[in-house]
Amino acid sequence: MKPLVSIITVSYNTRKETVQSIESVYKSKGFKPGEIEILIVDNNSPDDSVTYIKKHFPKVQVIANKKNRGFGGGNNQAAKIAKGKYLLLLHPDAFLGVNSLRVMVDRMEADDQIASVGPQLRYADNRVQLSGGYLPTPLRVTAWMLWLDKLPLIKLLFPNPYHVISTDWHTSEQSPEWLMGACILFRKDEFLVAGGFDEEIFMYGEEVELCRRLKESLGKRVLFTPETEVVHLGGVSTKKANAYRLALELKGVEYIYRKHYPNLFWLIKLVIFVGVILRLAVFSLIPSRRDTVKEYLGYFRAQ
Repeated sequence: MKPLVSIITVSYNTRKETVQSIESVYKSKGFKPGEIEILIVDNNSPDDSVTYIKKHFPKVQVIANKKNRGFGGGNNQAAKIAKGKYLLLLHPDAFLGVNSLRVMVDRMEADDQIASVGPQLRYADNRVQLSGGYLPTPLRVTAWMLWLDKLPLIKLLFPNPYHVISTDWHTSEQSPEWLMGACILFRKDEFLVAGGFDEEIFMYGEEVELCRRLKESLGKRVLFTPETEVVHLGGVSTKKANAYRLALELKGVEYIYRKHYPNLFWLIKLVIFVGVILRLAVFSLIPSRRDTVKEYLGYFRAQ
């Protein structure tokens, strides 16, 4: 039987979490045997992820890279050999509920104008997690970097920010402009026709850039559905490099402008630079935010 859904997980040094993620997939309801295949792309982990998964999950296809190809590169690599009609890109520290996959696939099957579907992401303690947002226009980036999006008037005038973390937004289905890559469903043929992830973005921002291209090339929308929830621990593969997490996200935004809006690139770079300086000035005065200072200093190291 040809698989209906190919689950792709790109991992790095996350054996424990990857095993939990695989087990959550196997608990999915509403699928016949053989309708789900799992592909694990290991980006040259120093732990025993590859040998352990091969031994304990012989039906899982493991791709063992000799170098770290990043999130986008790993997913593109697996997508080319996946056999399913749909691709579910699932982080190694994201765990499906028993009905999560069925709900997302049903949404795609019912509406061919949907390019991708994403669930409500939650932390392990059940707190709502960022699950999507809107494209980083100059106004949105400015509001985000200069903390203007915290002002009630700005929220009223510009209700659709780059990052949506409002719990009200997460109570009903929405059509944002991008979804978090922790768990996102695509049609395989559309993912490949669009060119997959841009591998120039090593980590953070790939899903934003891809959702933009899907919307432009296909004229389709993305769907956020809170009917299905996925637990996402958040950043396990990268926690040792957290000092660069924010830097990589900011670099991702800059890359999107350099690629798609070159005339505005230097304006956005200036806005981001001013925003980073502002945050460094404020957080350096707060002892409990010293780790945050390190994260923003990572922006300059990544130049």
